[in-house]
Amino acid sequence: MTVRALLGIDDTDVLGHKPGTGRLARELAAALSTPRVRMSAVVRHQLLVDPRVPYTSHNSPACVVFDLDDPTDADGVFDRAADYVGDRSALGSDPGVCLALADEIGDDVVDWGLRAGAEVLDKRSAFVLAARSKTRLRELGGSGDGVIGALAAVGLTRYGNAGRFLDLGGGGLRELDDPIDAEKLLKRGITLVSSARNSEPVPPTASISTGDWLRPRLIGGRPVLLVEPAEDGWRCSDRKKPKADAEPTTDR
Repeated sequence: MTVRALLGIDDTDVLGHKPGTGRLARELAAALSTPRVRMSAVVRHQLLVDPRVPYTSHNSPACVVFDLDDPTDADGVFDRAADYVGDRSALGSDPGVCLALADEIGDDVVDWGLRAGAEVLDKRSAFVLAARSKTRLRELGGSGDGVIGALAAVGLTRYGNAGRFLDLGGGGLRELDDPIDAEKLLKRGITLVSSARNSEPVPPTASISTGDWLRPRLIGGRPVLLVEPAEDGWRCSDRKKPKADAEPTTDR
């Protein structure tokens, strides 16, 4: 019986350390993948940016989505993930890891994720919630406050209407052509939606300029790429900022 598992990580780096949490999540997905444990997606989330919350640059946890052939594999996946993240997190970071089966994630965990985008939460409450919700949660060093964001990443991914995809099953979002044919994106399970008012539907034959930054949004539980008409076809509505104004890429 195939089941879906959500694996959240956070607080894995410090300023000047690479990889950041997003890249570490993609590397973790590759490291854990087997014929029985298949990566479906990696999703980045944005939590509260506030002076009371310690973070490296953007307070952005990540969630790896796996399909498991057997739910009893979940404990082994969690242990291997904890070892991997613990070994590769930066000295001085406060990493945490969380895993839950999607069908067992209740509204309380989803609510935690939503609250983490607007409130300052604490580690003790995260463990209390995990204990009563069949959610595996482990701190891996430092203050261990990464468990807060790791649990939030799981809740927000289950919520299905927050975050951006860093990768999809089959991998290689960063290696896709630019521009790319709409049909190729549709075949990868990416829904194309025009963000322009009164715009026509996006035809499968459309050529879409990604600006070398393809990050579909998680909307309705699926990857959705917002696009808009351009002079020479279509382009992604979400685009990378100019380098001078670009957001930092490491997330603690």
